[in-house]
Amino acid sequence: MAFEGVNNYCHREYDWSIAKENPSIMYVEMGEETDSAYQVVFRSYTGALVFFYVDKTSGTTRMVERVPSLGIEEEVGSFELSDYTDADSTEVMAPKKVEK
Repeated sequence: MAFEGVNNYCHREYDWSIAKENPSIMYVEMGEETDSAYQVVFRSYTGALVFFYVDKTSGTTRMVERVPSLGIEEEVGSFELSDYTDADSTEVMAPKKVEK
């Protein structure tokens, strides 16, 4: 459910047109899991990473953006995962497994 909601969010909020010719340039993948949260990671075509921390109890999802090349990390917002888990609410591309 965490991956599905974040994947839907990313496909709704970010422009994926650049990834049509090179799908590995942008992706969403599961990260680490703690007792209280799931981590889902989005990689932008710019190289920036957005870490989504999904609270297991409430579904509140906190976003932290990192730009490794510039050494920048900042909290950029939050949303309710349930707003993005209804399959009828958005049309998304199927996630692709990316080899690194």
